[in-house]
Amino acid sequence: MTHPLPRTRRVPAAVTHWIALYLRARRVPAAVATSVGASAVVTLALAALTEQAAVHPGLAALAATLAVAPLTSTLAGNDAALERAVAWPWPPRRVAHLLACAVLVAGLLVAARAAGVEFGTTGQILRNAAGLAGLAGLTAALIGASLAWLPAVVWAAVQSLMGGTDVTAPRQAMLWMVQPSESRPAALTAGLLLAAGLVAYGLRAGPQPTAAEASLEQ
Repeated sequence: MTHPLPRTRRVPAAVTHWIALYLRARRVPAAVATSVGASAVVTLALAALTEQAAVHPGLAALAATLAVAPLTSTLAGNDAALERAVAWPWPPRRVAHLLACAVLVAGLLVAARAAGVEFGTTGQILRNAAGLAGLAGLTAALIGASLAWLPAVVWAAVQSLMGGTDVTAPRQAMLWMVQPSESRPAALTAGLLLAAGLVAYGLRAGPQPTAAEASLEQ
């Protein structure tokens, strides 16, 4: 007597179709390509211009921001009605989306080591990627995804100019991206930013683009 082979569990076609629709509606492929391209340009330029593997913390902060900035456009879609058509709850999807952005940025910065470029220790890279993703999510929830890149770029630029390790906890917290990995105030700041971004963006996607803005972005 033959027994039927156990059936392998497959992802329902509706799920894969929604994922493809979601990625296209959020313009994820183009944003990821831009983020990867920006990181590659910075990495190759640093590899060609300097013989030192370790990158200055200020430049490392800017490199992380350049990787995050293109991804902020994916935090909102052009058609809010289309995205609301799915019955799944939004908060888990938004949280997963934001965490995926952090993982991608961290992965790009770690991958630069293959070209002989060190954007900091693994702890610094993870801290900065997490904090920047949280800041982007928090900004998207408050003022919209179209401007979610702005606070990250401005804050990173300020830190790169004022950078340097500091003995005082408030300055370590303010200049968190350029601090060593053992800095507790810097880690706390990044952690708070990530937590605030996950909660705020998970509960509210922020102002949706107008029909005119959506048509221009397509």
